[in-house]
Amino acid sequence: MDSITQGLLGATTAQLGFRQRIGRDATWVSAGAAIVPDLDIFVMPFLALTGSEIDGLTPMAIHRGLSHSLLVAPLLSLPIAAAWWWLRRKAQRTRRFPDGRAERSPPFALLYACVLVAVATHSLLDWCTSYGTQLLAPLTRTRYAIDAVPIVDILYTPLLILTLATCYIVRKLQRDHRARRVTMVIGWAGFLASVGYLAGGRAMHNWAVRKAATCAQHQGARVVQVDAYPALGTIFLWRTVVETDREWIVTRIHHFSREPASTWRTSSIARDDGPWVAKAMQLGQVETFDWFAGGRLRAENSATDGNHIVTFHDMRYGWPVESVESMWPLTVMFDCDGRVAYIGRRNHRPRGNFSSLVRSVWADIWNP
Repeated sequence: MDSITQGLLGATTAQLGFRQRIGRDATWVSAGAAIVPDLDIFVMPFLALTGSEIDGLTPMAIHRGLSHSLLVAPLLSLPIAAAWWWLRRKAQRTRRFPDGRAERSPPFALLYACVLVAVATHSLLDWCTSYGTQLLAPLTRTRYAIDAVPIVDILYTPLLILTLATCYIVRKLQRDHRARRVTMVIGWAGFLASVGYLAGGRAMHNWAVRKAATCAQHQGARVVQVDAYPALGTIFLWRTVVETDREWIVTRIHHFSREPASTWRTSSIARDDGPWVAKAMQLGQVETFDWFAGGRLRAENSATDGNHIVTFHDMRYGWPVESVESMWPLTVMFDCDGRVAYIGRRNHRPRGNFSSLVRSVWADIWNP
């Protein structure tokens, strides 16, 4: 999920009782702690400075790795909580109640629990997307994903903003002990609503899978695997990918559409397997790409001027939604002697500038 939403979810968890017992800084610390796992993006510049061997796939192998593991979350939370506890203890010396009594600092265990919950929500929210997250690293490199929500959602993020804004307004209107109870109720209501939204996204995923499988079976195809991935911005528009024994079928499914399946926007392409594809799959970079894509690679094989070119498409992402072309394919070129002459990724960028792309995505969301 995008870092802004991650921070908002972390701030929301602070309203579950931590903010009421710790103070206003619980909201800000939780928001920051929830973003910390994404700091793994700065590992790349560090590797470059140390002279380590990196390639175009290194960011894929690093991001959402160890820092996103639920097993590492307790360790990652420890220095954050310790620094927070130290700063509060230092500030406590100058804080006094009106009657002259010294303000008592919350116990370290409470601060640590607040941070740990926020950090853990980052990994769990990323798990709900299609990108894949190494939840159990370093025990396993498996990338877990339940394809329930896109990395940017036009409803989920505002839901968190609404929860935080409501808590803020209540605190401004009620400055007594009742505000604590009310804001805790609001916090839990917003948090549970966000969990319910993610559960609804998973239900939408299963519904899209059933629709795509039924459509493919009616066409007489022998289905090998069916997947569904939420389109950018919403859980109501889906990119479904059906792999059969003969071809790949990609369909745009909008759950608000009343049109018959025969009119759905669909594209298909024949499977392209062969010795060159098998040879390319043995390369380390291709294995990494296949691991990153969760095994959802479609291969294309072609020959030009004596060179054999194999292109691998990550079928989880494509634009338009129903396109069989992926957004960042990996290309392997073998020369006439069968040696690797080139291997690298290229971005399939939609035509037009960023604003036109946003308008196109927005229109697609609201066009069943």
